[in-house]
Amino acid sequence: MKTKRRFNIIDVVLIALAMLAAAGVFLLRDRVTGNTARETARMRCVVQAAWAPEDMANQMKEGAQVYRSTDGKYIGTVAGVTCVPHEEVSYSATEGRFIRYECTEGCDIYLTIEGDGYVTERDVVIGEVTPKVCGELAVKGQGFARMAYVVGLDLMGAELPENNSVGTGNLEAVYVVQFTDLREMLLSSVKEGDCFYDKTSKALLGEVIDISFKDHIETMLAPGGEVIQAKKDGRYDMYVTLRGRAVEKADGYYLDGMSELKVGASLIMNSQRFERTGMFYALESIGAAK
Repeated sequence: MKTKRRFNIIDVVLIALAMLAAAGVFLLRDRVTGNTARETARMRCVVQAAWAPEDMANQMKEGAQVYRSTDGKYIGTVAGVTCVPHEEVSYSATEGRFIRYECTEGCDIYLTIEGDGYVTERDVVIGEVTPKVCGELAVKGQGFARMAYVVGLDLMGAELPENNSVGTGNLEAVYVVQFTDLREMLLSSVKEGDCFYDKTSKALLGEVIDISFKDHIETMLAPGGEVIQAKKDGRYDMYVTLRGRAVEKADGYYLDGMSELKVGASLIMNSQRFERTGMFYALESIGAAK
């Protein structure tokens, strides 16, 4: 005749320990994978599919889901589609300047994607991706797929977290970075107070303290072999002044101890909203950190 087993204090302790261990596994998993609870808000990004087939716009149905085609990560849903004639800019030797003309085939599609997002010190995250203005984003949905370029981010009222990071180093460097050949619609994506990072090393390059713009001048060889320069209408060079921390090594200065600060060198730089290859244009000052 079988009797029912009764729990004693040892059984209760063992069960409690097992539950704590299981909870610890879940917490550790979340820390490793970054699955922490975040408060999200609706945000939008706008991507441009340049010189695309006109029928592609017809396949982008409002409310349809959009994914990153390289890995299938979810972004959000279609919130708007605009199709405009594709334009090219080329130099006219007869007129001695760059001219803009519309192409008879293909169009530029501007796709607005809306999704749940949040902002960290380094990134704007929408869905499962981190779009950056001027960066590439391969998008796909039901009936379309295309490599596109991010041309706008709309946080729709979400507040940016304060970033008090200054980087490592006993020196303070003030220097200028040049971003060339930008359309006007992209210029507002960099603001004073933004922090820039080296995409490769993740080093903190510094905080934006000033921004200026110049018309973009293109240099080329004319048919006769002479070198000519001409303004490219609607294109600008952006000059961003940054203040960052640096250390001095045998071969020069390193921002945040990792990224070389050498005038003339280029690297991919990004902020929360912007990403592009920039060139170290000028070193204004370097001295003891205040």
